Amino acid sequence: MKKGLMLLILSMSVVFSIFANGNSEKTPATSLKRISIGTAGTAGSLYPMGVGMAKTITDHVEGIACTGEATAASVENIRNLTSGNLAMGISQSEIAYLAYNGLGDFKGHDASDLRALFSTITSYVQAFTLESSDIKAITDFKGKAIGCSSAGSGGEMCVRMVLDYYGLSYDDIKPQFISETEAVSALKDGRIDAFICTHPIKSAALTDLTTSVDVRMISFEDPKFYEKFFFWTPYSIPAGTYNNVDEVIVVPSSRVNMFTSTKSGLSDDDVYRIVKAIWENRDEWQGVANSVSKQVVIDEALSGIPLPLHPGALKYYQEIGIEIDPQLILKK
Repeated sequence: MKKGLMLLILSMSVVFSIFANGNSEKTPATSLKRISIGTAGTAGSLYPMGVGMAKTITDHVEGIACTGEATAASVENIRNLTSGNLAMGISQSEIAYLAYNGLGDFKGHDASDLRALFSTITSYVQAFTLESSDIKAITDFKGKAIGCSSAGSGGEMCVRMVLDYYGLSYDDIKPQFISETEAVSALKDGRIDAFICTHPIKSAALTDLTTSVDVRMISFEDPKFYEKFFFWTPYSIPAGTYNNVDEVIVVPSSRVNMFTSTKSGLSDDDVYRIVKAIWENRDEWQGVANSVSKQVVIDEALSGIPLPLHPGALKYYQEIGIEIDPQLILKK
């Protein structure tokens, strides 16, 4: 009897030991560092990309649980990064540059605590009107109803820069502060005359527009435009990319980058492990959208980044042998 009891106690001890050791390999929920990635609206590719990356971080970075959040994109994300309400977030490179250096709308409110992680998809400034319209250039916007993106967004900030270059302001047009998806519907219905957006080429919204009505696009070919706005580079959209657009259209392009902040609560080691997990498990998130699959690649990880890398991200890129532009290394 005693022998049987001893065997039972020993067996229970072994089972308890296995159970305890198995759970010790996982961080208790109470001690997890919970973070969020600020993305963009749910209609584009940035939201599913962020959600996919968040799952990869949660699955592969010990001690961190991450979620992807739909946001108003660049400007909102920068605001939340610099206030410590987000650990990671995307922004168009030109908006991040202005924010980091306290220029434009960020004058007196610089975001010098931003740190870059990696580059994602390319964004293109595209202007559309109906083919039947008398609008053939930005200067023809005068007196017309123009979709200018959501008020306070990165896209809307870009619209203002474009208008200013061509000698226009909101006083000269009838600005409609609506999202790109709303602008597509409004143009098709004749409620606006044209719109400018910052979107991937052939995004779902723009494909819907160009397969529903005949459109005209405005080309940005003036070299002086790119001299003034050095963070944009000219990109030639091949003829036939969009229905009824049978000529090459030159548009400003820039990268959408992923950032963190010194206020994120993430240590250098946290960031190193996050960046490492994202790139070394790319197969888990790269298939969320065609633009992500083609453009968010390790060879382009540092393309179009306008401000210094976070030390944790820098460590990873140096470790895998990527050549680092000295301007991306934070000066101590």
